[in-house]
Amino acid sequence: MRLYGQDNNGGVWAICKMNLLLHGIPNAVLQNDDTLMVPIKEGGNLKHYDRILSNPPFSQNYSRGNKDNPMEFIDRFRVFCATSGKADLMFAQHMLAVLKQDGIMATVMPHGILFRGGEEKKIRQLFIEEDNLEAVIGLPPQLFYGTGIPACILVMRPRGAKPKATQGKVLFINADAEFQTGRAQNSLRPEHIEKIVSAYEDFTTNADYLGIPGYAAVVTQQQLADYEYNCNIRRYADNTPPPEPQDVRSHLLGGVPKSEVDAKQELFTSHGFDPMTLLQRRKG
Repeated sequence: MRLYGQDNNGGVWAICKMNLLLHGIPNAVLQNDDTLMVPIKEGGNLKHYDRILSNPPFSQNYSRGNKDNPMEFIDRFRVFCATSGKADLMFAQHMLAVLKQDGIMATVMPHGILFRGGEEKKIRQLFIEEDNLEAVIGLPPQLFYGTGIPACILVMRPRGAKPKATQGKVLFINADAEFQTGRAQNSLRPEHIEKIVSAYEDFTTNADYLGIPGYAAVVTQQQLADYEYNCNIRRYADNTPPPEPQDVRSHLLGGVPKSEVDAKQELFTSHGFDPMTLLQRRKG
């Protein structure tokens, strides 16, 4: 197994190099260069990978620039984000273009790429129509260094590479409410990660998997097309708690609503306490 990496930021590249050396990985191929403009090559051709994991910079500005090989550029980027000038989905297109046919990729992205219009909508449509997009996982806020905004993970495969159970469908997981709060940064506990992984694995192995209410939802290509390729996670997996019921009689006359007492009856019983008996004593 060989590890490849690339980053245009010299400081990040140096830290990564030292980190790998400290963990006993001296032979990784790490390049300090622009991934979009100067991708890693092997024998003059683009290097292709079995697995790709990436956390590209959010909403980084970019320009097309000058290319010695314009056809290669067109092959990697079928849609240019000329209007927004944001590189988020340009990175996603690049990663998809350098995957092997049986490969799989997962990349961290800002939520804006899920619903913005223009060229980004065209890219989402392309990903969905060609059945590249397999899962969209919403993460909690303040999970990453340098930004407090919530992010998402896109899980993607080359065209025709999805397992039979997931073909023509996309799994949406809304995990933004399940995390451990930290002083400056939040984190995922093992049980939070296990729940995400379990939902994803059930989706990839069971064609009849329907999801988890309020957490995970399986959405078809046609449903996404009906919503104009809007991939906003909460549209499909809404974890908003139900509104608190209001008892008008209690608001007017005071006291505790009977519905609230009934809802806690199991707890009362476990402690040997009967609120109705107490109420009758007071009336007596």
